[in-house]
Amino acid sequence: MNRLFSRFLAGAALVGTLLPGAPAMAKERIVIGEQNWTGAVAIQYVLGEIISSRLDGEVSYLAGDVPVLFAAAAKGDGSVDVLTDIWLPNQSAAWAKYVTDGTRSLVPNKQPYVGEQGFYIPGFIQDKYGVKSVYDLKKPEVAKLFAPLGGDKGELLVGPAGWESTYIGEIKAKDYGFAGEFESVSTEAAVTYAKLDSAYKAGRGVVFYAYTPDWIFSTYDLRRLDEPSFDGYAQDNKKGDPLYKADGCWKFISPTVDPDWLQKSSITCAYPDAKVHVLASRSLQQRAPRIAAFLENVAIDPKSLNDLIRHIEKDKQPAQEAAKAWVRDNAATVDRWLAAAEVAAR
Repeated sequence: MNRLFSRFLAGAALVGTLLPGAPAMAKERIVIGEQNWTGAVAIQYVLGEIISSRLDGEVSYLAGDVPVLFAAAAKGDGSVDVLTDIWLPNQSAAWAKYVTDGTRSLVPNKQPYVGEQGFYIPGFIQDKYGVKSVYDLKKPEVAKLFAPLGGDKGELLVGPAGWESTYIGEIKAKDYGFAGEFESVSTEAAVTYAKLDSAYKAGRGVVFYAYTPDWIFSTYDLRRLDEPSFDGYAQDNKKGDPLYKADGCWKFISPTVDPDWLQKSSITCAYPDAKVHVLASRSLQQRAPRIAAFLENVAIDPKSLNDLIRHIEKDKQPAQEAAKAWVRDNAATVDRWLAAAEVAAR
């Protein structure tokens, strides 16, 4: 009798699952904020692929400016759940508001990757001529290594017009004392990379602003020129920032604030290395604890990210397809992230 009753219950349960109106287990909806640079896009699709294929999530993407995405994720209502490429100290004000000192509504991953930026030259130039420091650029014989054909001065590729880093490059040229030997040239990234490729093929020098991660670092041997270490922001708009120091090495006056910005600014040190995080809404800890634990234990290798960016930027692979291939080819790394998440979630 018990056996027949058990069979009846099992049959009833099976019929229930087949009925059109029977409820099914819904996948957890995860919204990833879409930022507009390739490194962030690459990470968003890697995380999205893992969440959908390994953690049974239903992933969508929402584009927006970084401040808007921060505010949406902090609400904890599912409008945005994940931010993929948040740079410190660049986003230190938002970090204080939402992560540490304010609402504490966003949770960072435990192991950020390190992003670097500065002036770079080809490795073969450094090896052949011993150019290692920004101060080497003051020497006329060194500056000539970076002059275009037929040019009298070296060419310093400071970056795209309007970028803060472009103005910073001009300030550094002044304060390191090599501005007189170089012409600062503003170029879009594609033009800079074309000049880099031409210089490599011709065995000539090129010096330019760049940041990691980027695909050029998986294609060329590039060396960052040495600069004094960063010791603090000295400008008034950084008061209250943890990195503020009244007599610090970094005083940047924006051209939008003062037409005499170049002379009034003073920067005599390297950029501070950036720590780059994945952030997740704290609400996921209740709503989707396995996914929350996974996001907290993601540990991205920037060298691997260089390769992924190259596939997207240089090889023109669709970002989602390139990320899916990365997840497949880096299964051991993904397994480590998931294993760490399982341990943390216990």
